[in-house]
Amino acid sequence: MNHVVRKALWAILVVAAAGAAMPVASAEPRDEFLDELATLGVFLPGTDQPQTVAAGYRACDELRSGVSVLDEMAAVEGTYHLPPGQGTLFVSAATTNLCPDFAG
Repeated sequence: MNHVVRKALWAILVVAAAGAAMPVASAEPRDEFLDELATLGVFLPGTDQPQTVAAGYRACDELRSGVSVLDEMAAVEGTYHLPPGQGTLFVSAATTNLCPDFAG
């Protein structure tokens, strides 16, 4: 192996090792919740991101207080005038990202 190739390989290994040592960024639950909603195409009309996150936490609180999952899905659809089925997606995203202790 010639000297130039050896130096190039060494440089690649050094860069790869430095990248492996860098901390991995972890998304906050609110960001993951909002990303999941965006991916699913679920948007609460007339709300901004903080209000959407608050609605997700409110769904978690309702579930913890004893509201059934089906009732909460219907309540979200009714409150925010969502098309049928989007309340299911919203509550699922909330329990997955904002209150995983409830989902599990």
